[in-house]
Amino acid sequence: MSPEDPSKEITLAQFLDSIAGPGATPGGGSVSALAGSLSAALVEMVINLTMGKKGFEGKEAELEKIREEARSYREALTATIAEDSLAYQGVMNAFLLPKKTEEEKGKRKEEIQRALKKAADPPLFTAATSLKVMQLCREAVEKGNPNAISDAAVGALLADAAMGGGIFNVLINLSALEDKHFVEKMKKDLNRLEAEGETIKRAILNRIKEKINCQ
Repeated sequence: MSPEDPSKEITLAQFLDSIAGPGATPGGGSVSALAGSLSAALVEMVINLTMGKKGFEGKEAELEKIREEARSYREALTATIAEDSLAYQGVMNAFLLPKKTEEEKGKRKEEIQRALKKAADPPLFTAATSLKVMQLCREAVEKGNPNAISDAAVGALLADAAMGGGIFNVLINLSALEDKHFVEKMKKDLNRLEAEGETIKRAILNRIKEKINCQ
């Protein structure tokens, strides 16, 4: 999926080239969404390596539920890769509006503020959804094939990176907003996400270390 044209499929190499290029998009927001989608894919992988295996009989329904949730989050985060770039493009377009007259200046300012609020939505979604993916990583660690536990660990680390990246990309948009009530509410939501994510990540990694040492 191309960050500029969601209907256009591109290769991984082309996507990396576009990140490395001189343009502002795709940037950290899109990369964060990609990290979250990779995390969800790893959860699916762990579950696929668990279902049907000896010792997991009778747990198909529970495992299938985890797999389907992970797939849903993966698809949503994959779509957010392009949405994030498009939202930021809206901010850049607002800054390019004319500002010769007072009327133009006022309209430009309004459009910039509106675009900044809109641009905060994709990374906020990335952060919130990646927290949910991290919770699935925790389930994969406890209920999945122990031979794939390192894959669940990578998934947890990616989900944490995706959540943190989403948070910082929201904050950079908030820093230029004049709606203080909106800003304070968003910051409270971000602080809650960050605290919850840190607790879950720490629990996951500690549990993985325990399981690996016991094997």
